[in-house]
Amino acid sequence: MNPPLFTDLHSHLVPGVDDGSASVEESLSSLVALRAEGVAALVTTPHLLLPRLATDSDIDRELHLHRQAFDELAEAVLDRTDVPAIGLGQEIWAPDAHQIRRVVRRTDVGLGRGRFLLVEFGFDLQGTHEDVVRETLDGGRGIVIAHPERYRYLPGIDPLDQMRRWRDLGALLQVNAGSFKGHYRNSNPAAEELAWAMVEAGLVDLVSTDHHGIRRVGVSLREAFEALADRGERELAEQVMARAPGQVVRADLIEGGGEVVSSPGAAG
Repeated sequence: MNPPLFTDLHSHLVPGVDDGSASVEESLSSLVALRAEGVAALVTTPHLLLPRLATDSDIDRELHLHRQAFDELAEAVLDRTDVPAIGLGQEIWAPDAHQIRRVVRRTDVGLGRGRFLLVEFGFDLQGTHEDVVRETLDGGRGIVIAHPERYRYLPGIDPLDQMRRWRDLGALLQVNAGSFKGHYRNSNPAAEELAWAMVEAGLVDLVSTDHHGIRRVGVSLREAFEALADRGERELAEQVMARAPGQVVRADLIEGGGEVVSSPGAAG
């Protein structure tokens, strides 16, 4: 049985705006490779580093930069059928409630400009960050926590227990595809073990690429799908790489006026 078509909710393929793709050409090369291995749609999520943006005007300028670069990419893929359908979102660095409060009610922020926010807390956690989850949900938004398997948790905090608390509050947990194959062993040796522990504990809601440009070994949804299937987790793999992310995007399209645009027919 062939794998399903995938939907990717975390990547850095807007050219020239962060530490991801550097050019339209690099983005196109990555998108072609992603489509070839089964990614039918993606929301690409450049970094929105709120602690480094002092004022609302700074946020405005950063989002405008993202939109301009995304529009250039969207124009480049408009008539192509060998790339996924693409939409624009953000990966929001918000370590505390004050920071997420600055954007939670903005209609130009979200996955596909929809209801869900993709949020990271910083790799070295400063506490539980549960205030960020509460503030996001109190603002009427959904929250996807980016790559919790890659965080370094404070002493005395069990990572799986903390993840359960985030989920109990209403967050979704997004694991990076590369974590299942040891892609982050140099930067965080615990990420692979923790990703599989999350599978065992039933704590994986979404799997995404966190793709940063020219395709690298270990950022493939197909490879992650096969790794899960080889361990008897095919049903989970289909849920977290196809059904659940597709539902997040569709919910945004229906409820939040979001977008997955470009490349007509690419999702077929």
